Amino acid sequence: MMKKIVLIAPFFGKLPKESFQLTLNSCKFNETIDWIIFTDDETKYDYPKNVKVVYQTWPGFAKLIKFSLNKKFHIEAILKDPYKLNDYKPLYGDLFPEYIRDYDFWGYTDISDVIYGNLRKFLVEKDLAQFEKINFLGHFTLFKNDRELNQRYSLPLDEGGSITEILKSTDNYAFDEFRKGSIHKIYIDNGFPFKRLDEMVADISPLRFAFQLSKFDDNYNQYYESFTKKIFSFKEGELLEWQLLTNSNVTYKEVGYVHFQKRKLKSKINLNQNSFLMTPYGFTDYQHIDVSVIKNNAPRKIYLPFFKLKWRALLKKLKK
Repeated sequence: MMKKIVLIAPFFGKLPKESFQLTLNSCKFNETIDWIIFTDDETKYDYPKNVKVVYQTWPGFAKLIKFSLNKKFHIEAILKDPYKLNDYKPLYGDLFPEYIRDYDFWGYTDISDVIYGNLRKFLVEKDLAQFEKINFLGHFTLFKNDRELNQRYSLPLDEGGSITEILKSTDNYAFDEFRKGSIHKIYIDNGFPFKRLDEMVADISPLRFAFQLSKFDDNYNQYYESFTKKIFSFKEGELLEWQLLTNSNVTYKEVGYVHFQKRKLKSKINLNQNSFLMTPYGFTDYQHIDVSVIKNNAPRKIYLPFFKLKWRALLKKLKK
């Protein structure tokens, strides 16, 4: 029997009108996977039947989490803004048992800057039977739904740290990803079975105008792939990454989802479409892809947000 999967995605603030319906359309084609979105944005969208929306204010959602953690650890958790949820994501299985009780796997994912392809093509049953954790990034990670496993976040961290120290701090520790003192490091240090599905994700760098992907080597060192002219297509549930290797050599491969990290893509298309293209210029109507389409839509040029992000990072570093 196919393992049941649910993905939890809180989002507070205004969801991007230019693209969110397209994200929901991509969820619709993953009919054997469910999403639960906690949000205060009551804009009318066409939510597919496998996406449940729970309307909740940010103060109410934060209060609910802090109350639960106070009961578990007798601490006053700090949760002043949604960005801090990065440190809380691995706790969702323990914090929201009523939402995940009917599922074999639960996970967290981004919802405002992703388009999903055929996730089941990558989340194969053999891996779900063998591994207790799939992937290690904050925009998509799965865990086996088991009471003991759902509390692994509370195991000792590197150099004697603990999750309670993270939850009582205003700093963001990226506990949901991989670094010292993170949920993935707990899995590595304790030898718990996990699997990386690097081929599943196309994680687009926010530091370049062109679609260059962020990747990790076997030691979790981040790097950026070499530049190639690249675009993506979505056609009724199939998500393809297209690139031009030479002036005449077009290649493509299927991916599980694309993550437009810190990038707002413009849209000039009907948002109810089930087929479209994604280029650095935004969402466009679907068309046959050839050399000219990729060349015309994937330039290499100066990207002003790069300098803004670098400036913010410098200011943050100086402040510390």
